[in-house]
Amino acid sequence: MTPFEKLSNSLTEVEKGNTTLFEFYIMLWKNGVLLKAENFNELLTRVQKISDKTAQLNCLYIFTEGYMCTFFPTEGNAFEKLTNAIELFQQTKDNAGEGAAQCLLAIYFKNLGLLDKAQANVEKAILNISENGAYHYFLLINYYQAGEIHHLLKDYEAAIDYFHKGIELSDSNVPMKARIMNGLGTIYLDKNELDIAFEFFQKSLKHSEGINNFLIESKNYADISTYYFRKKDFEQSLQFQLKSLKIREEKKLGIPLIGNYIELAELLLKQNNYTEALIYALLAEKFATEMNAGIKLYQVHRILSSIYEIMGNSALALRHFKSYHKFKNEVNKQENTRKIKQISINHEIETVQNEKKNLKLQNIELKNALEDIGASVRYAKRIQEAILPSVSKVKEYLPNAFVIYKPKDIVGGDFYWIECVKNVILFAAADCTGHGVSGAMVSLVCSNALNRSVKEYGITDPAQLLNKTRELIIEQFQKSGDDENDGMDISLCVLKNNTLLWGGANNPLWVIRKGELLETKPDMQHIGKHVELKSFNTKSIELQQDDTIYIFTDGYANQFGGEFGEKLQSSSMQILLLSIQNETMDKQKKIIEQTFTNWKGTFEQVDDVCIIGVKV
Repeated sequence: MTPFEKLSNSLTEVEKGNTTLFEFYIMLWKNGVLLKAENFNELLTRVQKISDKTAQLNCLYIFTEGYMCTFFPTEGNAFEKLTNAIELFQQTKDNAGEGAAQCLLAIYFKNLGLLDKAQANVEKAILNISENGAYHYFLLINYYQAGEIHHLLKDYEAAIDYFHKGIELSDSNVPMKARIMNGLGTIYLDKNELDIAFEFFQKSLKHSEGINNFLIESKNYADISTYYFRKKDFEQSLQFQLKSLKIREEKKLGIPLIGNYIELAELLLKQNNYTEALIYALLAEKFATEMNAGIKLYQVHRILSSIYEIMGNSALALRHFKSYHKFKNEVNKQENTRKIKQISINHEIETVQNEKKNLKLQNIELKNALEDIGASVRYAKRIQEAILPSVSKVKEYLPNAFVIYKPKDIVGGDFYWIECVKNVILFAAADCTGHGVSGAMVSLVCSNALNRSVKEYGITDPAQLLNKTRELIIEQFQKSGDDENDGMDISLCVLKNNTLLWGGANNPLWVIRKGELLETKPDMQHIGKHVELKSFNTKSIELQQDDTIYIFTDGYANQFGGEFGEKLQSSSMQILLLSIQNETMDKQKKIIEQTFTNWKGTFEQVDDVCIIGVKV
């Protein structure tokens, strides 16, 4: 008998008066994820016809609608349903029901990539749901979600701890044990402890035998595929991924299906099957966009960028590469990590102190935490300022020049760089992955790599300098165990008398000569990891008197503002620069800064800004 048939029979017993609607709901919550959306809707339509319309049952109905929309996003607005249910649970003083709704909100926010909000709801749910009540099932889900969130943040020890708490409470709930076993396997997979990971996947499969749980089965197949992928057994990996895909396509599993498409694209790319890889990557983009699955979108854009780069479509490769960084930063920004750790601290306090004492302690902890964070950021600012050339150094090497540097936050991912080697002046404007504290940390690595390339290896040719810097950056991130695609975009100038040698990674060079803007386009790859590493190129330009050189990052042109909240755009920036060529460089700087401020208006600054202008 299928889960739908069992639930349909249970509802028939409710209609006959042989059991309660609440007992049916408990059964539906435990098995609802195994249904198709149309089957779920059919059951809810029958529930609506039952005459008992008490406040509690009305609340449970709305909550169950929220449940359905959480796991089937195309069926409605989960956030609206669940927040409405929370208000009703509060009115009926059903704390455990409120906790169950908060658990589902955690899933909703996690799928959007809003991990701080997800974990906040996880912690509230843990406080509200008792270990032995009717909503016990949601407590298990809650610990599983907490494990997944910390896993996403690479806080593996915390994730393992949450998963083990879930196992302790699972008792006879075999499907949940299987699910958590799988979760533990994925952590050890990411820790590269492959044999331990495989053991947990096998245990999960064993626990799921005979329970007809296609969710767990399909996830285990997908993760075993990843295991074989790491082992470089691509044929086995493909077979398990296709087994997972078949189940998820049949059951229309939405967000999990996006994961299959991404993994298949990665796998086929490894096998040099670019056409099929692109098909799966585009399917992933379509589903992730339709479902607003922020946590998947950055992965989708990363693989699309790699595919288009290999296929030689530089424009699309760049577009998806920029989208990758945009969505990645939104999901993994430093603020999320800080908030989640603080919320976890607050929860630990709440479990051992009474409410009054806890509030006092929480306020003290919050104050201390904010003071510590403020001190840390201020210290990070001093460190970053130490790597930036001083005003006097800029004026010494480039007397007729200006530098505009406006981080989005106190510290930033953009930086400017100037060196002089044997009367050759090198200067650059760079944009590192991320902004804020995380961007600043990457900028330290990248700036250090530039310095080493010049001072240790004696390189002054732009192409060779960018190649060596990339090598050092990749080496540094590999040492730290970071397999992400961190690095920088850069525009790099080498000035030898009246000759300008230039190299660029994604960022161009503009030279304004006699009222005309001459653009030199960069190599369309950033300084960091790529599927295929290509050598950078050096461009040579013979400068003329009164030429003005401009190099910059993309923060200025990408700023939203104006009357309609639009981007400033590169074209507007070009028009501005052309209009101020008769001004001194100091005056140009003031005009450019004032234009940015006026355009931004009340809008938030969206990115770090760095511009260097040099008059020949």
